[in-house]
Amino acid sequence: MRFSIVTCTYNSAQYVQNNIDSVKNQTFDDFEHIFIDGFSTDKTLEIIKKYQTEFPNKVKLFQFEPKGIGNAMNKGIEKSQGEYIIHLHSDDSFYDLEILENISKFILKNNYPDLIYGKANFFNPETGANRIIPHRKVYNKLRFWLLLLTNYIPHQSVFIKKGIFEKYGNFDEQYKNSMDYDLWLRLAKNHINSKFIDKIVCNFSIRKDSQSSIGKTNNENIIAYKKYIKNKIILKFLIFLYLLNQKRSF
Repeated sequence: MRFSIVTCTYNSAQYVQNNIDSVKNQTFDDFEHIFIDGFSTDKTLEIIKKYQTEFPNKVKLFQFEPKGIGNAMNKGIEKSQGEYIIHLHSDDSFYDLEILENISKFILKNNYPDLIYGKANFFNPETGANRIIPHRKVYNKLRFWLLLLTNYIPHQSVFIKKGIFEKYGNFDEQYKNSMDYDLWLRLAKNHINSKFIDKIVCNFSIRKDSQSSIGKTNNENIIAYKKYIKNKIILKFLIFLYLLNQKRSF
């Protein structure tokens, strides 16, 4: 199986159908869609089970006690059987119906890289604002030093070989929101074979209660800096930039 699409849900009935529609109508069908649910009490399970009835060989549902989004994402990795894994949260969706087909062709053309990432369409349904990330050519490579300045890789646009998680570890569950940033730093420092595809992969929903909301990192980036940077002068500079960026709004 080429792809495992992991979707974490908790009372996601308002959004999950859009996620499902963007997956099930893909032109490339060599994938499984895994749901990790935190015992939802709304109609989330009803929607997923209907989808599961329609595609019994593709749709898998697992329930675990909520222990944070990082834990749920790791559960998805453990349950996946695909060669490449992407985490697409319940309130996010694929940008178009040919994403998986285009990514599969890109994988073959580039000799099966360890990690592929593309662009994400960040949008705020409350204000109508949107922007594409990453938006500059300098971000078209996975660079450790550049990641220290800013996290330019939305995890909803990232496809990672399952073997890479097995080799370098899963998401660090001490983080509530920066588990993806910590992983990018770890993988970049280990010089994995990564490739950028110049396509918009996903729609990335920004809301106050969003699973994917930006601006919730608090001091977690600083924790990540301390994990990877031992030089105190550089560390102070990075913390200064982090606090400066906190003043920016979407």
